[in-house]
Amino acid sequence: MTDFGLGFRSSDDLAGLGDRVAGARSQCRALAEQYVRLRRTVDATRQETRELRAIGAELRDSLRDSVVAYVSVLRHIEIPPERAIVLVKSAVIESDACPDKHNRHVVEEAVRWAVDAYYAA
Repeated sequence: MTDFGLGFRSSDDLAGLGDRVAGARSQCRALAEQYVRLRRTVDATRQETRELRAIGAELRDSLRDSVVAYVSVLRHIEIPPERAIVLVKSAVIESDACPDKHNRHVVEEAVRWAVDAYYAA
């Protein structure tokens, strides 16, 4: 039978056991506290992520509406489609001083919306 290091051979062993139990309890409590804090942080992060996604969807819709309105005006004043796309693309590119994959994605979406809007009118 395994004694998990709890063999009692003397009263000193028994006294040391109390210290080991206290140490194990303390470690268990400290790790549980850390884990609970982490779980709370994860839940808060999830909620924040949901909120940011909702804000992002609203901004995306507003940007799409803005691109459509811009292209509508450009078409109304007889700007050719190629030039309208260049103008929309440059407006989006100018919106960010550090172009990266996120900026490129927004540019690509804006160009698609511009093309659709130009030819939908």
